[in-house]
Amino acid sequence: MHTPLNLLRRPLTAALAVLALGAGALTPAAGAERPARDAAHPAGARAVAHPTAHTVGHNDTALTIDGKPLNIWSGEFHYWRLPSPDAWRDVLQKMKAGGFNAASIYFDWDFHSPEPGVYDFKGIRDVDKLLDIAQEAGIYVIARPGPYINAETDGGGFPGWLTQQKGKARTTAPDYLAAADEWLSKIDPIIARHQLTNGTGSVIAYQVENEYYQDTPDGHAYIQHLADKARADGITVPLTGNHNGVFAKELDIDGHDSYPQGFNCSSPDKWSGLPDFSGAKTAGQPLFLAEFQGGSFDPWGGPGYDKCRQLTDGDFEKAAYENNIASGATMQNFYMAYGGTSWGWLPSPSAVYSSYDYGAPIQEDRQLGEKYLTDKRLGYLVQSLAPMTKTEPLTAAAPENSAVQRRDRRNPDDGTTITVVRHKDVNDKAKDTTHLALGGYPSVPQEPGTALTVDGRDSKLLVSDYAMDHQQLRYSTSELMTHGTFGQRDVALLYGRHGQDGETVLRYAAKPDVKVTGGTVKQSWDPATGDLRLDYQHDGLAQVLITPPGAKTPLLLLLADDATADTYWRLDTPQGPVLAAGPELLRTSAYANGVLKLTGDTGKASQLNVITGAPATAVSWNGHPAKGALNTTGAALAGPKPVTLPALGKWKFQRETPEAQPGFDDAAWRAADGQALAADGYGFHAGSVWYRGHFSATGTESAVQVNASTGKGGSYLAWLNGHYLGSSDSATHTFTVPPGTLKPGKDNVLAVLAADMAHEQDWSADDGHKQPRGLTSVRLVGSERQIGWRIQGALGGENLVDPVRGPLNTGGLYGERQGMHLPGYPDAEWPDVSLPDTRKGAPGVSWYRTGFDLRLPKDQDVPMGLTFSDDKAKNYRALVYVNGWMVGLYINDLGPQTSFPVQPGMLRTDGHNTVAIAVIGEDTEGDGLGKVSLEQYGNHTTPLRYGDIASPGWSAEVNHDPKASADVRITAPDAVGRGGSGSVTASFTPRAKTARDAALELRLPEGWKADTALRQQLGDVRAGRTVTRSWRVTAPEGSQPWSAVLSAAARYSGRGSAAAAVSVASPPPAPGAGKHDLSALDFTATNGWGPVERDTSNGEEAAGDGRPMSVAGTAYAKGIGTNADSDITAYLGGACTRFTASAGVDDETDGGGSVTFTVLADGKQVATTPVLKGKQAAVALDADVSGAQVVDLVVGDGGDGNGLDHGDWGNASVSCTG
Repeated sequence: MHTPLNLLRRPLTAALAVLALGAGALTPAAGAERPARDAAHPAGARAVAHPTAHTVGHNDTALTIDGKPLNIWSGEFHYWRLPSPDAWRDVLQKMKAGGFNAASIYFDWDFHSPEPGVYDFKGIRDVDKLLDIAQEAGIYVIARPGPYINAETDGGGFPGWLTQQKGKARTTAPDYLAAADEWLSKIDPIIARHQLTNGTGSVIAYQVENEYYQDTPDGHAYIQHLADKARADGITVPLTGNHNGVFAKELDIDGHDSYPQGFNCSSPDKWSGLPDFSGAKTAGQPLFLAEFQGGSFDPWGGPGYDKCRQLTDGDFEKAAYENNIASGATMQNFYMAYGGTSWGWLPSPSAVYSSYDYGAPIQEDRQLGEKYLTDKRLGYLVQSLAPMTKTEPLTAAAPENSAVQRRDRRNPDDGTTITVVRHKDVNDKAKDTTHLALGGYPSVPQEPGTALTVDGRDSKLLVSDYAMDHQQLRYSTSELMTHGTFGQRDVALLYGRHGQDGETVLRYAAKPDVKVTGGTVKQSWDPATGDLRLDYQHDGLAQVLITPPGAKTPLLLLLADDATADTYWRLDTPQGPVLAAGPELLRTSAYANGVLKLTGDTGKASQLNVITGAPATAVSWNGHPAKGALNTTGAALAGPKPVTLPALGKWKFQRETPEAQPGFDDAAWRAADGQALAADGYGFHAGSVWYRGHFSATGTESAVQVNASTGKGGSYLAWLNGHYLGSSDSATHTFTVPPGTLKPGKDNVLAVLAADMAHEQDWSADDGHKQPRGLTSVRLVGSERQIGWRIQGALGGENLVDPVRGPLNTGGLYGERQGMHLPGYPDAEWPDVSLPDTRKGAPGVSWYRTGFDLRLPKDQDVPMGLTFSDDKAKNYRALVYVNGWMVGLYINDLGPQTSFPVQPGMLRTDGHNTVAIAVIGEDTEGDGLGKVSLEQYGNHTTPLRYGDIASPGWSAEVNHDPKASADVRITAPDAVGRGGSGSVTASFTPRAKTARDAALELRLPEGWKADTALRQQLGDVRAGRTVTRSWRVTAPEGSQPWSAVLSAAARYSGRGSAAAAVSVASPPPAPGAGKHDLSALDFTATNGWGPVERDTSNGEEAAGDGRPMSVAGTAYAKGIGTNADSDITAYLGGACTRFTASAGVDDETDGGGSVTFTVLADGKQVATTPVLKGKQAAVALDADVSGAQVVDLVVGDGGDGNGLDHGDWGNASVSCTG
């Protein structure tokens, strides 16, 4: 997918200086560090002589900087899901304050490249600025440029244009490697400029590819190629992976991915077991969890992200992350730290909708949740406890309570020991107490009547035998959050659950002076051992000042319950650490002229208390004096002023959908002149696409069979000669032609609006991103007439008319092409309407527009969004635009998302905002939009400012359909037999002015031939005159596609052009008399995953890699293996009478998967099944197909996504008369 350096503790102060201060390098430990593989003199790398350059390498247990081991506590952040550079700083500062010292960042090829050879790194795509901000925030960066990234994003990060490559992606296919190298040649130099090894940035690692598990010669060659490319591009930091160790030889550190809770948030209270990675470590490399579950994605129709946040809540995080530490992990990256918004057409539809909140610690609206505080406590700990970077498993006596388990590790050099205690059963919610051996004591806690409490799913990480700054910690049953030397004293913050017993033992050479300055703490001194024991209950905050005799460093011990500990923040400065309590967030700290300057946020009035070791005469907060902050009284911090949001009213309304009408001028549209109808082949890679098909009706057409691939949540709507036929979200649907709709002998227009979703991912490296979008085939039932198609998607296609918002912001709706989504569009003449709009209208597209003004306080951050409310029975989808940015897609009857955050920069907080909503109504009478309102998610004071993103408004010169300067028409026979011939005629008619030096060219599919030159010169053709040319064409013999597209294109002076296309059927011979296995016949197919297989189950990557078919234990030697959504079309030619098969889910899913099976004869349903699930017995199908020209075998998703939907047509056969 599937996080400052101001390192918070004294043992790593020098590492902090490396990033934040540019200090001199540390002295490496002799023989301890391995430099990045092959990085010393990378080919083509720019020589860098910089006084603050550093080495980044690794030893057997940890990543190292200048030889010093570092514990990496990282979170995933996707800049493209937060299209506001000002907000990048907000999130990265929150990550730093929340205990993360690194961020893992995917770089999304798709986001930067609208067409081959074109790359954009400006504005919201300015990753140079992103990496500068990360360095300023003190965040190390693990750069992940792919080329493939997955991430539940459009195409898994592959640009739309990559779908047209013939070579298989994620292999050594030459065309793919050339494109991947082109991308890397653009992004790698940017990353290289920000490497810590140069001293010019904070990039410490570079991930090669993503979740790639192809342990084959080609797979290894592919990874080696990418590794070599990175080095050639100047990458000198360690090369990492998340390939589960498959490429440990090619990479410096090959990490692991793990999502133990899975991605079904419907049962959020059920936990799976926690994995033990102790056996997964590669010798010579640290244990790196490159992606570990920090949340979950949620699909269309899912339970919502609140449930995902519950599934992966703070209890899970604490138990799982501490379990990883107990396995020896010193590099952990949590996916996600901040998810953000999959705005526009970013979301890959099988996985997610517009929100990518992910149930992450930092919510989509950038607010902090309970999980963030858990991450902070743990992050502070792992960065405080330097010995954790080198530990070995330790066998210790079991706890006295058998329901409780412990896992121990010890540093072999200094004896520091960590002990993780929790219930053996992760689903055990009992409240248990226990004692255990710790710190040399056989039973801890020692105080009579006290015990260590394990409450439900709680986990505890206890530290013992630790040299804590100038102190010796024997053990504590409280958990260590942070510690350090603050001037002339040490400070340590420990915490535990409210009301639970705590016991801390420290060892001194002589009895120290102990003063309890707050709370209740019992002390006891054992002169025999030199141990000072403190016993207490965690209740608010207790403070103990311990002063050893002589000139020893005193210790201020802060003993807090977890809620109180959560109010503490730690940041480091060159003058020493700062510990502050009270505000909602502490962002930055710095000293200047004796003043400690702090910045941060408050959500309410609060009190600021500061502990600092550096001499400071005063404290400021967001530039204002914070009197009393250095005293016990504290400084009063103001909360935010209340904000009242305006109501959304004065809506304007306009129907559109002119493309559905037969008289609409489509001459300027792109002719569908390729051998496929899918939108990507014509440069339309995002959003809705219109198709208009022209044919001369015989009058016998009774139905239209449409095959489409619009993605999960997608749909398509169809009109014939302006009459609405209906809509469908199925891969195949047959629309009945109403009486009186056809115009026999004349031009008939079939208009189809494909409401496409984004592209699938390519997680299995099987070219899944190439799954088509839009129509795949259309057939008229009742005649053999063929259709000539034109197609229109987003205005300009790959040649962007709005490069600021980019290639994924809009699709091809009429209103999008006209700019109805943009500020400034002239809607004054539109009718007024009130919401909810209860009127009935017509199916198709309608637009609603309104505006509102904001004047928010400049020092406040007020996250907000648009919220929808309506009757879920209404069948419509709405594209939601704010100030021209598509902030989300709302599907009323699918959900679950009803509220859409509008990210900073998209929203103008000090000015006018425009809301435009395109409603695609699919019901016969259409559906009006429900209630829409502004919703405030939070309100915080802040030092940050969020500027508006400079983006274009409406322009009459830009936002309009192009006008055709000429018409081209082409006619051909409905069918040409294999090896047969037919006559093709093309015509050319200029419209407004004479076409100079015109030529008309016929374009034929591979193998077709013409009796004369394909290109015919026409000379000058005056406006309004029609010129025709004819050719006799011959189809090839033998196996070939059933349908061929012939096209004609005109070229004339001034770069003028026009084109048209028509389909010609060329079906295979009909089956002879007898019974035929369908797998032996010539058929065409579309499939939801991998290829359709003959006589085996559905494969994964290529034809022939399926397994023998079996359903519920019954084997089938013959048949067809598929994966939903799938459509197999076999040509019968009217020669067959009966189809039979046994349909079910293949046993290889081990009980997973749910599908439906449907048999269509000339588009008419003749057999179907209910939803069938894994391990369910096959259903026998026996269908009458008498007289049918074609039979379609359709496998549909059972409603829970198409993962594991391996549907088998066992022993599928047809009986024919010949």
